[in-house]
Amino acid sequence: MKLSEKELLRRRGRSLRKAIENRGVLSGAICERIINWDMFVSSRRMMSYCFVDGEVDLTAVNNAASAGELYLPAVVLNEGVSSIEARRFAEGIVCVKGKYGISEPPMGVSVIRPADIELVLVPGIMFSPSGSRIGFGCGYYDRFLSLCVSAVKAGVCFEAQVGGEFETDENDVRMDFVITEKRIYKGEK
Repeated sequence: MKLSEKELLRRRGRSLRKAIENRGVLSGAICERIINWDMFVSSRRMMSYCFVDGEVDLTAVNNAASAGELYLPAVVLNEGVSSIEARRFAEGIVCVKGKYGISEPPMGVSVIRPADIELVLVPGIMFSPSGSRIGFGCGYYDRFLSLCVSAVKAGVCFEAQVGGEFETDENDVRMDFVITEKRIYKGEK
């Protein structure tokens, strides 16, 4: 069986991410870049994520976002399909392990409609400089991002995960920006 181009890119991205030795230092540099970014400063309702499997650690960003409304993704099953619910995260809320072992706010906290989010920080395995994204392959982020009609969508990754241009599927949502420790790439629509 021949692997698809996307699966080859996923494998390459995971391998590149695994090889990063100074992940904590680089995550700190990325967090500083985001915290000082005008889009972050001006957003009142944003969604971030809890890192897993070598992703950029955005704990400092999540702490800095507490002045506004911060939401984190919770993966839920909706008619047998994985989807994202954006749950409020605030001081005193303890995250729990959800589907796929990702930390998320517990059920019962307030949920925001995707259309009301102003900024979404999006993890991924590979990004292109123009905003194409390769995720884990389940599609739940793309389904959610397609509903975030007013939000600025910013992919977050290590510079090593930014590759050349690659083709995407019609359901793949492009990023408006891609943020690394070296720079902020402006995506193309």
